[in-house]
Amino acid sequence: MRILKGIGTSSYIGVGKVKKIEIHEDVLDIKGGEIVVVPKASRDMLSHLKKAGGVITDYGGLTSHVAIVLRELKIPCIVGTGDASKILDDEMIVTVDGKTGNIYEGFIELEEESEFLELHYPSTNIKVNLNVPEIAAKVAPLADGVGSIRIENTIIHTGKHPSILLEEGKLTETIEGGVRDIVDTFYPKPVWFRTFDIPTDELIHLEGGDCEPEEHNPLLGLRAINKDLRDIKILKAEFQAVKNILEEGYYNLGLKIPFIRDISEYVKAKQILREVGLRPHKDLSVGASIETPSAVFTLDEFINEGIDFASIGMSDLTMCSLAIDRRGVKVAKHFNVMHFAVLKMVKMIIEKCNQYGIESCICGYAASDPRIVKKLVEFGISSISTNPDQILKMRKFVENVENDIIMKGFRKT
Repeated sequence: MRILKGIGTSSYIGVGKVKKIEIHEDVLDIKGGEIVVVPKASRDMLSHLKKAGGVITDYGGLTSHVAIVLRELKIPCIVGTGDASKILDDEMIVTVDGKTGNIYEGFIELEEESEFLELHYPSTNIKVNLNVPEIAAKVAPLADGVGSIRIENTIIHTGKHPSILLEEGKLTETIEGGVRDIVDTFYPKPVWFRTFDIPTDELIHLEGGDCEPEEHNPLLGLRAINKDLRDIKILKAEFQAVKNILEEGYYNLGLKIPFIRDISEYVKAKQILREVGLRPHKDLSVGASIETPSAVFTLDEFINEGIDFASIGMSDLTMCSLAIDRRGVKVAKHFNVMHFAVLKMVKMIIEKCNQYGIESCICGYAASDPRIVKKLVEFGISSISTNPDQILKMRKFVENVENDIIMKGFRKT
């Protein structure tokens, strides 16, 4: 019997005993295989959630970082149930269907999606987003590169705030460890390292995290490059890690600056990069993640300043455009990545990049949604950076879309 429904984030199935997380320290008691139920899952829980047989949350959406990482780890996750932590009891047996979002009482026999897909070679590059360096070797032969290394999880797994790691002289070393493994595994395919983008609520529970402010909406608060520019020593430590890897001879590493609100942030970041001893666009590719309307409508300024690629973050762009918290359950039905206004801005970005010969790439959740990807390929996007479990499906899907475009062209002639 179905007892609850939320938003499914993958095609994976899980069965197990409920383990409720009522206070943050409860994650330490996860033994392995339990269906973890938590009001809100944060990135600092991930090292413990890796042991879960499934995860259910009251809040959160498809685009949450926890949902994305659990999908990479093939752990079924259902988010946005609203009240699972109140309805489900400790020790009860439940079955979670990560595809439909259904939660059943007891053991229900459900079949996971399983299909063999051959490797297709579309003209559009199919890259991968990586939150977990450990899986790089499995996906490297299937992808054309990495559209985004998200090193935040590696930092959070240390249990220490970046400022503490910096004081201990370990921040650059920690970043290097995660990034080098991916760059080496994918060499010579291009790999883009994204500088830190950790909302304040995901840093508070770490050692030294009491320096972070309390924010009601951290996704629209102090985060990404704006945060790093307030603590330049941390940003320099990130850039030093990049420099150290480049000096080892890995020329396939590029740098992506996230959640830019204004051209001045991009200019300042490049200036600091030079202070570390790296020449933007010469020693390495440097690009911007276009995730705010202000960046969309001032894209010409970025092009004039110099930009090697534009990474499009449609989840944040949608959030900023429609004034909707992408983690908010009560407004989830209004969060529409396919909204006309969002698609119009994305089309503008792609067309402008194509005009100047700049690579455009879609990263994040949107790159795993066939409806969205179809539109972007039709718009002429250069590359798609999808989730690890979607690479083969997306290669085939994009090739089919490209063939349809070609056939339509023949019919017109």
